[in-house]
Amino acid sequence: MSGPSLDPLELLDRVVAAIPDGEDRPQQRQMVAEVERALAEGSHLAVQGPTGVGKSVAYLLPAVARAGAGVRTVVVTSSRALQDQLARTDLPFLAATLEVPFSFAVLKGRANYVCQAAVAETEVRLGRGPEAQLELDGLADEPAITGAAERELTRLVDWARSTTSGELADLEEPPSEAGWAAVSVGPGECVGASRCGHAEDCFSEQARARCETADIVVVNAHLYAAHVQSGRAVLPHHDVLVIDEAHEFEDAMVGALGTQLSAGRLVNLARVHDRVVAEAPEVGVNLQSAADALADALDGALADALDDHRSGRLHGDLPDGLATALTVAGLAADRALTGLREAARQARDSRSSTARHRTERAVRTAEGVVDTVASLAAPLGPGQVRWISEGRAGRHTLQLTRIDIADTLRTTAWDGEGPAGGAGPADDGPGPAGGEAGGEAAADAPTVVLCSATLDPGTAGRLGLDARFVAVDSPFDFRTNGLLYVPRLPRPASDEWPDAVAKELAHVLEVCGGRTLALFTSHRMLRRSVEAVRDLLPDLEILAQGDAPNPVLQRRFLDEEHTSLFATASFWTGISSPGTTCSAVVIDKIPFPVPTDPIVEARCDAVGDDRAFAEVSVPAAGMQLAQGVGRLIRTATDRGVVAVLDPRLAEARYRRRILDLLPRLRRTRDRSDLDAFVEGLDLPPPP
Repeated sequence: MSGPSLDPLELLDRVVAAIPDGEDRPQQRQMVAEVERALAEGSHLAVQGPTGVGKSVAYLLPAVARAGAGVRTVVVTSSRALQDQLARTDLPFLAATLEVPFSFAVLKGRANYVCQAAVAETEVRLGRGPEAQLELDGLADEPAITGAAERELTRLVDWARSTTSGELADLEEPPSEAGWAAVSVGPGECVGASRCGHAEDCFSEQARARCETADIVVVNAHLYAAHVQSGRAVLPHHDVLVIDEAHEFEDAMVGALGTQLSAGRLVNLARVHDRVVAEAPEVGVNLQSAADALADALDGALADALDDHRSGRLHGDLPDGLATALTVAGLAADRALTGLREAARQARDSRSSTARHRTERAVRTAEGVVDTVASLAAPLGPGQVRWISEGRAGRHTLQLTRIDIADTLRTTAWDGEGPAGGAGPADDGPGPAGGEAGGEAAADAPTVVLCSATLDPGTAGRLGLDARFVAVDSPFDFRTNGLLYVPRLPRPASDEWPDAVAKELAHVLEVCGGRTLALFTSHRMLRRSVEAVRDLLPDLEILAQGDAPNPVLQRRFLDEEHTSLFATASFWTGISSPGTTCSAVVIDKIPFPVPTDPIVEARCDAVGDDRAFAEVSVPAAGMQLAQGVGRLIRTATDRGVVAVLDPRLAEARYRRRILDLLPRLRRTRDRSDLDAFVEGLDLPPPP
């Protein structure tokens, strides 16, 4: 029986008391109270909780307090890494600290769990087990696995037979992409528990079962998109939805609710078909031919689009050549699907469970391709955007998504939990979403809490939510501990700007004795700058993204105090470097979104040319800049400088809108102020 909810502020007192030197932060108490108010009123909330507030605990405590009253909370994170932090650190800490019974579970997409049926098939291919020959008799001939591939697959199979979680994240040595693909299922490939002989041992199904009884369920944005797309069939009914790092949620949903096709996907279908239906080689040949035709059509259509408007976006109807290529691809995929369905029907009487699973999985793969081709070939609907993305070595991809996700989310996510059992299979494969505008939330709609360290007040509206916005103050004294330096340089469009950036960078590194994280908006500018600064400061260690794997670079930067790191997009968020190891953050220029990016272009078109810069480009740039600036001060005792080498931050008409999103650092344009501030940090010189 459900009991009464507890006081989350009282729970916060217990948490603070349990932490050595625990600090009662008014900002954290405010955020707890705001989330509690939203849940009590059933009203949506968007809350900005800066670094140091302790926002994870602040939104988890009201959820924990309501667990005894039968309220289930789903927490959506921006990444699997944040999922793991909540599930392996924050929630276990609260469970151990608070004398409150509550349960929690984490759920990821099926591709993150080892698939027992795929493992059994891999064992057969390796010739392992007493029934290997029986199983092999039910499969088409294929080359034996040898060498490094055999060793890796043997290691993965042995791990799969001993693991208790089946999660990719629990592997000590990350597998290759091909190795993991052999022992898992991709989006859309799972045959479903009712048709799989390994359902009782399925790690993904076990995780889903735990979520059905958990009080708090932690998922990522892509899985939540699958929940929306499946008619709310992936996740259990929930009363509260917390979206962490909400500033990234819109883009994550736009990406996850789309679909895409490349020539490689057709080649893979040919391979899958031929492994199952060996007596019809012409089907695979046709698919390969269709793949070649699609690749050529994508090349031609992309070249024409770039010549026309410098973007891979395809306006209106498909070009004739690409439309023909899709028609051919659809016919080839449909023929493969017909043959695979017949093979699956025959395999149901086979003694080989591996053969049955392989054919069913192949059918799902073919169905996915057929559905994707149909979606991509259909006329564009309102709010949809179709484009060709450039891949490495000419491997281009045709993509489709919708940018007006407010109506989609309002009707499929916020306005109630939908029909019992959902409206589709509980799968986590992406596909195009639809939806019309809805009215007020239904009685069983979840209460939504958006939260982030940096949150644009307009985010909730773009997600179809009417939410109260609250900005919690930072617990850090930014004006005392930090300085924002915007030197008087040429503007980025000037030919003199790159050299001026290198000189300012070198000066910051020199006065700080290294200890600098330099963030760039392009790889080209990064490479040019790192070469120039290395020439100017040969005695300082400067790491550059691309020189080693990102985790290696991050570890060296954090461990070696006088080392500097020059990086691009992947280091604007996620890296935390408290202490003097990061005493300066240098940003080359305001990170405006690329105007020729198809999504950005479509968003600008949607609001009109006269409002596009102010309503699309400026907010996006401000949020991204705030993320980069936020790498500097991570604790109450951190001190340092932020240098933005773009004079527009101090001169342009829109500067105030961007500055309002940044921490309240003291500001200067004079290098002498920078030098004096750094001198006051009393940093030991390099050895």
